[in-house]
Amino acid sequence: MNQTSKKILLVVAGTSPQIVTETLYALVTREKNPWIPDAIQLLSTKTGCDRARNELLHASRNMFGQFCEEYLQPGQKILFDETSLHVFTDSNGNPIEDIRDLESSAAVADRIAEKVWELTRDENTEIHASIAGGRKSMGFLLGYCMSLYGRVQDRLSHVLVSEGFESSRDFYFKPKVSKIIHDAQNRSLNTEDAEIMLAEIPILHLGSRLSKHMKDKPVSFAKLIDLMENYMQEPSILIDTEHRKLFCHGKEIKLSPINFAFYRYVAIESFERGIVDLEKISLEDFIAIKKLARGANWDREYEEEAINLYNYRDEKGDKDGEAVSISSFIRDRKNEIKNAMESHLGPLGLKHYVIKKRKLNSYIEVEKIEIY
Repeated sequence: MNQTSKKILLVVAGTSPQIVTETLYALVTREKNPWIPDAIQLLSTKTGCDRARNELLHASRNMFGQFCEEYLQPGQKILFDETSLHVFTDSNGNPIEDIRDLESSAAVADRIAEKVWELTRDENTEIHASIAGGRKSMGFLLGYCMSLYGRVQDRLSHVLVSEGFESSRDFYFKPKVSKIIHDAQNRSLNTEDAEIMLAEIPILHLGSRLSKHMKDKPVSFAKLIDLMENYMQEPSILIDTEHRKLFCHGKEIKLSPINFAFYRYVAIESFERGIVDLEKISLEDFIAIKKLARGANWDREYEEEAINLYNYRDEKGDKDGEAVSISSFIRDRKNEIKNAMESHLGPLGLKHYVIKKRKLNSYIEVEKIEIY
């Protein structure tokens, strides 16, 4: 993480925008490593965003401005304005007033996942997410997404406010000069007695393990759950020879016919013998690989081409996009298969399923291999 990384406070909120200033107070005033964000992002329903706008930003209330005036040093600024408020929308782009059914709940889950993906995509950001606001489901969804997209620099927390102050609509943070306010039952409270504590919640930081295509675009919350389930599975390979399909970790890996045939050969050799010296592959095995890739189109002409390629041992590489030697053929197969594994499975594919090398030998380390 860059020393000049942008710090972002991400908050889910309901109809109590106090969660923003209460969390800020806990972060800014903590004795060890006070944390001052560069910007705040707030996710809520239309009702929640309207209330945050009125209470935190409107000139007649301006509770956010009051906090900054009391607790920020001259020159310090936190970006929090109209553009920082993000209203949950349904699948048609309509604002969600409240989360009252399965459809709106699923839409909120997807919007939270999308926002966390967006903010964690930049490696020069540091996210502190608060799950204290809004409905319990919103906090749960944010925490889940932070575990799946989060990096080592990201944090998750819940702010705790002492009894009475938590339910007071007049309490936003503990001012330096005490005030008398009233709780929900109209009982008077002295802000000097308020306690605001930050409880940090450990997360898994699985962001580094996401596959490339999941880093490049947001996916639904349901897709993220599928990812989690994949990581929990035991490494396994299933090879469907008839249909030329490969499944790793329960997920189909799209390979070209020649890459499928080559991977199948290495998988079988690894499973039966532990290793395979690809530079000493027999002509019979090489022809079998090419024949499986060609399928019904195999004929004598293709067999002669395979024999000529096998017998040519120059290391010069490719010609017009095709391998010109057995060495370049093997190198191309391994590179293309590696790219496919990384694209579909991310680091999980590189860890378990890619063709690895030990000295002069190659191998696939997965012990559970099924071949049909």
